[in-house]
Amino acid sequence: MSYCPKCGRQILDESLGCPICNLEKNAANTEAHATEEAEVIKEFTVEDENGSSQKFQAESEARSWEDYKSTEPKPVQEQIIPTVLKVIIILLIIFVAGFGQIAGIIAGIILLKSPIVDYRGFGKTMITVSCILLGVWFLCCVVVGTFGLLGNVMYSFSY
Repeated sequence: MSYCPKCGRQILDESLGCPICNLEKNAANTEAHATEEAEVIKEFTVEDENGSSQKFQAESEARSWEDYKSTEPKPVQEQIIPTVLKVIIILLIIFVAGFGQIAGIIAGIILLKSPIVDYRGFGKTMITVSCILLGVWFLCCVVVGTFGLLGNVMYSFSY
């Protein structure tokens, strides 16, 4: 066994170069091999007598330790909904009585499942506004219906 003059790792005498640092010729190569091109090895695996193996990669192929130990998902690209679009949607929820609120609740639930933070926040806002306005719309219908019924009853007793 010999050692690579560049990185100092132990390499096989038969090898034409260091597989770690991609040094084409090592000190063990003779003059007979001097005219040959060294084979660049991108990766190789070494097995122990116990049967365990270890994989080695060239510097250009190797990943950093941070890449191996990082299990957190990559952050989703931040996207935002334009403010003008938010205002238009809220106005539609307000002015389209009944159906606008139901559509707002459904769209808000769909947006809550989004991985984008701004979408989830606007989904919560849509659900909140839609539920409040749906409650107000329902109360108005009940009040108008009650007073309409009472008005008809009082009108019928007056004759």
